[in-house]
Amino acid sequence: MRARQRAAVLTALSLGIAATVSTMPSTVGAKVLSAPVFSSKSVAKAKALRPFSFTIKAKGNPVPTVAVTSTLPTGVTFTPGVKGMATLSGTVPFRESVPISLQAANSQGTTTQSLSLVATGLPGIRHVFVIMLENEGYNDTFGSPSSDPYLATTLPSQGALLENYYGVGHFSNDNYTAFVSGQPPNSANQNDCIGGFVNFPAGSNLDANGIQQGAGCVYPADVPTVTGQLTAKGFDWKGYMEDMGNIPTRESATCAHPTIGSGDPTLAATAGDGYATRHDPFVYFHSVIDNTTSCGQNVVPLGTTVGSLPAGTPVGVTGLATDLQSIATTPNLSFISPNLCNDGHDYPCASQASGASRLADVDTFLQTWVPLIEASPAFLKDGLLEVTFDEADVSPIDATSCCGETPGPAALAGGNGRSGPGGGRTGTVLISPFITPGVLVKGKYNHYSSLASIEDLFNLPRLGEAKTVTSNFDKNIYLK
Repeated sequence: MRARQRAAVLTALSLGIAATVSTMPSTVGAKVLSAPVFSSKSVAKAKALRPFSFTIKAKGNPVPTVAVTSTLPTGVTFTPGVKGMATLSGTVPFRESVPISLQAANSQGTTTQSLSLVATGLPGIRHVFVIMLENEGYNDTFGSPSSDPYLATTLPSQGALLENYYGVGHFSNDNYTAFVSGQPPNSANQNDCIGGFVNFPAGSNLDANGIQQGAGCVYPADVPTVTGQLTAKGFDWKGYMEDMGNIPTRESATCAHPTIGSGDPTLAATAGDGYATRHDPFVYFHSVIDNTTSCGQNVVPLGTTVGSLPAGTPVGVTGLATDLQSIATTPNLSFISPNLCNDGHDYPCASQASGASRLADVDTFLQTWVPLIEASPAFLKDGLLEVTFDEADVSPIDATSCCGETPGPAALAGGNGRSGPGGGRTGTVLISPFITPGVLVKGKYNHYSSLASIEDLFNLPRLGEAKTVTSNFDKNIYLK
C-alpha cells in the first residue's frame, strides 16, 4: 500500500476511535446504583449491667441511612451515623436476648434486619434485700425444720439454700460490719464494743490491701463501705432497724448510736424497745455518721407493716412498708435488722411477748415481712432477698470458716472466731426471680462472699476481704 493510502486509513481509524469514545455512557467510572444491604453482624453481644457499644453497617449506592423501627430495651440508645453506619450503646439491665428491628434505605429501595441484642453475665438484679438474724447454727435451723418451718422449709422451696454458708467471727458486731465493708474482726468489735463506742487509735491506718489496722469500734472516715460505693454510683440504700427510736431517751429515731467514747445503752433490750446498736452496722463508720443528713435519711426505723413509725421520727422519713409500695421508693440495697426478740437473740424476750421458742419468734417475723418484700414491685422486677445469720453461736461455739478467710490484724489470740478461724456454719437462703426455686447449693460461702456478690451486681470494686474471698453467688446459683 502506498504511503498516501496508509496515512488515509490511519486517519480514518483514529477518527472512528474518537467517535466511539465520545459516545460511551457517562456512568463509566461511577458506582452502579444499588439497594441497601446490611453488612454488620445480626447479633450484638453485651454483658448485663455493663456498658456496651455495637456498630451497625449497611452498604449500597447511594449510601443508605440506618434507622431503628422497634422499641429499644431500657438503657439502650440508637445513634445514627454517617456512611451507612449507626451505633447501639448503653447498658442492658437484664441477662436476656432482645430482638431489635432495623431498616436501611436509599433511593434504590429499603431493607430490614432483625438484630438480636444478647446480654450475658450476671442477671439484672437491681434491688437487694438482706435480713440479718442472730446466733444460730445450721443444724438448729435448717437441720430441724419442725422448729422453724417457714425458714427451714418454705423459704428454701422458693429459692436456693446455701447449706455451707459461714459467719466470719464471734460475736455479733464484727459480722455485721464485715458484711458491709469487708473489714475483718478485731478485738474490740469481737467483744461487741462493750468497752464503749470508741474510735480506732490515732495512727492506725489502712494497709495496702484496704484493711484497717489496730482495734476499735467506729471506723475512720477513709474506711469505705458498700453504701458509699452505691451512693457514688447513683444508687440508694437504707438500713431498716426494728424498734429504733421506740424510747427516745434510749436512742434517737434515726441514725441512732451512742456518743463517741461513751457506753452503749442498747446492749440489752428493755420493755418496748429491742433495738441494738451493735446490730446496726452503718453507725460504726464515720463515713456514714459524720454526714448527719444522709444518715438520718438512710438509717431509719423499720416501722410496722402499715408504715407506722415511732412518734419521734422526723417528718419525711419512711419505713420499709411504705418504701416497698413502688420501685422508685425502694432502695437498691435494703438491710433489715429485726429487734433482739425477732432476730432470735433473746429468749425469753424483754421487749415484747415471746413465742414458743426463739426460732418461733424468728419464723413469725419472717412470715410477716418476707411476703411483703416478695410482693413488692421492685422485688418482682429485679429483686434478690438474702436471709442469713450473723454467726453460729452454739455450744460449744462453732468457729469454723471457709473461703480463704484469714485472721484480722488485731483479732483476739484465738482467731476471728475467738476459738477458731471463723464464725461457724449458719446456712443462708437466697430468693429471686433469677433463681430456680428449691435449689440446694453445696458450695461454700461467707459474709465476704455476700459483699462481693452485691458489689459485682452493681459493678462496684470489691472492698477489704471481699477482694480475697474464694467464692461468690455469681456461678451455680442464678438462672443461666
